Amino acid sequence: MIKASIGIDISKDDFHVCFKLRDEQGRIKIIGTRSFKNTLKGFIELLEWVKKKNKSNTETVFVMEATGVYFENLVNFLHDKGEKASVILPNRMKGYFKSLNIKTKTDKVDSKIIAEYGIERRLEIWKPMSGNYKAVRELCRELLALKKDKQRAKNQLHAMKYGHDRLDKLIKMKEKQIKFYEKNIKDLQKHIKIAVESDPKLMDKISKIVSIPGLGFETAVILASETNGFLLFHNIRQVVSFAGLDVSHNESGKFSGRSKISKKGNAKIRQALYMPALSATSANKPIKELYERICDKNPQTKRKGVVASMRKLLSLAYTLWKKDEVYNPEYNWAA
Repeated sequence: MIKASIGIDISKDDFHVCFKLRDEQGRIKIIGTRSFKNTLKGFIELLEWVKKKNKSNTETVFVMEATGVYFENLVNFLHDKGEKASVILPNRMKGYFKSLNIKTKTDKVDSKIIAEYGIERRLEIWKPMSGNYKAVRELCRELLALKKDKQRAKNQLHAMKYGHDRLDKLIKMKEKQIKFYEKNIKDLQKHIKIAVESDPKLMDKISKIVSIPGLGFETAVILASETNGFLLFHNIRQVVSFAGLDVSHNESGKFSGRSKISKKGNAKIRQALYMPALSATSANKPIKELYERICDKNPQTKRKGVVASMRKLLSLAYTLWKKDEVYNPEYNWAA
């Protein structure tokens, strides 16, 4: 069966592309490789390049990883142009890379492997977010950005007040800036609530997630909007990997380095979960027990306990969303 796959390894500034084709005899060959800027001009050049290379006029599928937010503009552009695209969750691609025992890792090599994945595997064609989810997500992202800016301004104000030879004029300017952030944060929170309440089905789902002790309305909405209602996910591992909360091991032979979270995923979800996880370590009994168990092993690594609590909150939210149930404090959740 003839099949064409365009593997794309994308980053903030550019993306590397590999065009692979499987012919009637089952032979896989590279038609071409190239890099493009991660801009509208680069997207247009990509389509022109593929059209020129695709001399057999075979139907193509553009394949890429769901890494952060860098793929979003490209995949939406391709969809608007009537092209087929598939977005692969990071843990799936990671497993595929391991199965091939690839030792060399560069952007060019990654694009070749992603194209190979597109040839060999059955792909799910990407669909854009529904209008309501997309609007809510944009509001939530702006809210997270403003909260981050506000915290930075508060830290700067603290340094100004306790620093040597302070300038009162700068302090007043910083206080005014913080008030500006606070006003806009309140306005955004109001708009988010209105947007969610205008969708009864979404509001019903959110009300079930907020039944989890420690997890509030804003965080629940962010989780729902950043994952498009957990649409692409089939298990908890995929959700955890998408958020970059999966554990990355550093081991080779007898050497065993420190394990840490990969952070190769949606930073907005991690940002949204951090404070609720801290709250859950005291307000949510199962999470409190999990946190204390981890901290008892090594009091120096309390952060590991917080990260584990973030993973647990995300797992609970995903489970309740899929099962359409409210949180049951008596249920024996696996740690």
